[in-house]
Parts: sequence; C-alpha cells; structure tokens
Amino acid sequence: MLLLGADFIRRNWHALAVAGLAWGAVGVSLMIDALDGVLNFPLTLFGYLLLLESLVTLWVANSGMGAQKTLRYAKGGLFLLIAILVITQHYASNMALAMLFGLAFTIGGALQITSALVVRFPRWRTAMFGGVVQIGLAIFFFQPYPTHYKGTVPYCLALGLVFGGWNMIWVALRSRMLPQQAAADVLAERNSGDDLPFDAGLHDAAPDLQAQLCTPATAAATPGPLAPMTLHVWTPTGSAKGQARRQPVIDRYIAAVDTQGVISTGHAALEILPDLYISLYPAEEIDRSPDQFARLLRATADNDVKGRYLTDYRSEAAAWCESTEKIVFRDYRRASLERFWQHYRQTEIYNLTYRNCSSTVAHALEAALEGVIGTRDRHWFNAVRMMLTPEIWVASQIRKRAVTMAWTPGMVLDYARALRAVVHPRPLSWAASLQLALRQSRRLRKAWRMTRRQADAQSSSFRKP
Repeated sequence: MLLLGADFIRRNWHALAVAGLAWGAVGVSLMIDALDGVLNFPLTLFGYLLLLESLVTLWVANSGMGAQKTLRYAKGGLFLLIAILVITQHYASNMALAMLFGLAFTIGGALQITSALVVRFPRWRTAMFGGVVQIGLAIFFFQPYPTHYKGTVPYCLALGLVFGGWNMIWVALRSRMLPQQAAADVLAERNSGDDLPFDAGLHDAAPDLQAQLCTPATAAATPGPLAPMTLHVWTPTGSAKGQARRQPVIDRYIAAVDTQGVISTGHAALEILPDLYISLYPAEEIDRSPDQFARLLRATADNDVKGRYLTDYRSEAAAWCESTEKIVFRDYRRASLERFWQHYRQTEIYNLTYRNCSSTVAHALEAALEGVIGTRDRHWFNAVRMMLTPEIWVASQIRKRAVTMAWTPGMVLDYARALRAVVHPRPLSWAASLQLALRQSRRLRKAWRMTRRQADAQSSSFRKP
C-alpha cells in the first residue's frame, strides 16, 4: 500500500475487493475442509511446493545484507522443516507441525502482549488483545480436537487467507472514498484504529499529523533530477563512547552498554542536500543509566521531553561522530516528504520509544517513498513483481515488530535496506536474486577447481623420481 500509493489503490479498489473476496472464500473452504474430518486438500503437492520455495530461499539467502540475510536463512530453514514434516504424512509429523505452529503463535502473542505492557504505545490495549487472540489460536493448535492434528496445515493456511482477504476488502472499501491524490497517511490512519486488532497503528509517533491527513496531497514531481536522499544511521555499538560489551541482537537492535555501564541507543537522520535535514534529538540529555532506562521505555506523556531538530549532518557529525551506515535513495517523492516535514517539525517533542529519532526517520522515509512504485505506470505488473520481491516480506516483518515495540536505529537500517532493494533494481525480484546466487555459485566452483588443480600439480611433482 505504501509503495503503490493511495491513488493507485483508489483507482483499482474493485480489483482489490474481488481479490480479497476470493482470498477469503478459499480460506473459509480450507477451514471447513480442515475441520470436517475428511481432508481433500492436496497436502503432498503443497509440501513439495514448500520444499522448492525453501530451497530457493536458502540458495539466494547469501545475496541479502544484515537482517535480510538472517531472515532469509530463518525463513528458508523453517519452511524446509515444515515441508519435510508435510511430505512425511505421519501422525507424529502432524503433531510436530501442530506444536510448531502453536509455539510460533505463543511466542508471537507473548511478545506482543509484553511489548504492549512495557512500552504502552497508543492503542496498546488493542495490540494486547491481538496477542491474546494469538495465544488462543496457539491453544487450538496444541489440543488435538477435532481432527487429531490432521488438518493443521490447511487450518493454518485458512487463517492466513481469511485474515488477509478481510484486510484487502477493508482497505478496498475505504480507499474508494478517498479524494483525488490523497496521501497514503489518510488510508493508513483510518485502517490503524481499533477495528484492526493485529496492527498497532501507522504513524503513531506523529499525532500532529491530523492536519496533514485532511490535506489533499499535491506531490507533483520536482522539476529536474532529484538530489540523492541519504539515510544516516549511527548504530548503538558504533556510537558508544567506550568499548561496547558484546551482546548479540541486543546491541544491534536495542542498545549497547560500554565498560562504564553507559547505555547507547544510536541515532538516525535523513538528509537531502543542500537544504533538508531531519534529525530529532532531546533538547537536554536523557539519563540513560540502567536503573532509569526501564522507566523511559514507556511511551507515555510523562516521558515526553522537549526535543530539538538539528540543522545539518556536517555539524552533527563534527559534534559527535560520523554515521556508521549510509543508505542512498535516488527515486522518491520530494514534495510528499516536504509536506510531511512541514507539519511534523511544528511539534518539538521527544519520547524515547514513541517519538524518537528512529520513528521520525522511518515516517519521513515512508512519506518520501509513498506511491513511488504506483506512479511508474498504471499497470498491476509492478504490484505483482513487487509482491514477488523477497525484501517485501523482510520489510513487513521488521515493520510489524517496530510498530508494536519501538523504532530503533538498527530496525530503521534494515527497514531502509529492504525498501531500497524493492525501489531500486538490486535485487528487484527472485529472478535477480537467483542470478546473483548463481554467479556466486559459479565463482565458488571455479575457485574450488583451481584449488584442486593446484593440489594435483603439487602432488604430481612430489611423485616424480
């Protein structure tokens, strides 16, 4: 929705509604098939298709970067395990699948409930209800009634199809009422309410956007070539003053702790030379000692402090340090970004989890990329090609965790990398990723053959009299 733009979806709302209706109908039929005791679902065929998907994913996984590579390996390995269990078609396999899906729903629901209780972001009660629903589904998977685990896979697919179809119909019906050239924020805000329990809400970190949401977008293309848009990220370990203690995952996505016990959360900023720089920082340094840090995690008004917007990257880097990572975009919508920034900077509030530097940059990035795919042409080809891009799945997983917990510099970095892979052509599809994996495989085979020839030459020279 973000990359296609609200205008593209509004024009094609009927196609989206029909697709959602068909999606949901297939899901309902699968659910009935899974619960009536007589399974007509082609389970073996699905297992082999899933096996092929997992092998391709694992093959091209090495072409990703950062969390993209990790998520691809995790997805490929998980799908491979599920495929083997599905193809086996044994009672123990069905039970193992049920336990696996139940465990996944339990972990997801527990994480969502915990983050909602700790962070207390807007509509946290709705997100907590969604976590309770996930745990309820996990209990359903754990207990054998009514199919004794035979319908585990079709039932899980049916849930995904039903919820996906419902969301597609809901978006289609609401988008048809949008005005011409409306911003995607309008549709996002309408769909982030209590009626969608599995989404904690879009643009929650910008309550001052209400005026913007009611203003029609006039994001016409800026005359002439666009200056590159650079996203700067200071990772927690890269910006720590002292030697940071090694804490995998935590020091990547949450915070790094140096030898003095000082916590560094990193920073994020967005720059378009020569006159646009987005970097939110607290006006006064926040006490980030370990005993105060847990209290600051709550996204409540009592943790709001006065914020300040820095003017340019050069002065910020000179006062602190150079950014650890830089992600460059050359295709974006400057007018949409400027419209977002005009309203957002009117409020000078900083909150460590609710309105921080990372959430500010994430929302600015989304404003800049709004409709960037949908405006290239009016055909569904771009939409289909985009849905086949593996980084879309990566970006959705990162975003899902960020909106229910908090945006951090590490999440913004991986989110930006995934979106850049979709917006720019490297890699833009499974085919491109597969070609890259094939080239890497050929290079490895060539190096292996050269090593073998050298070893054979050395061994033959030793055998000479």
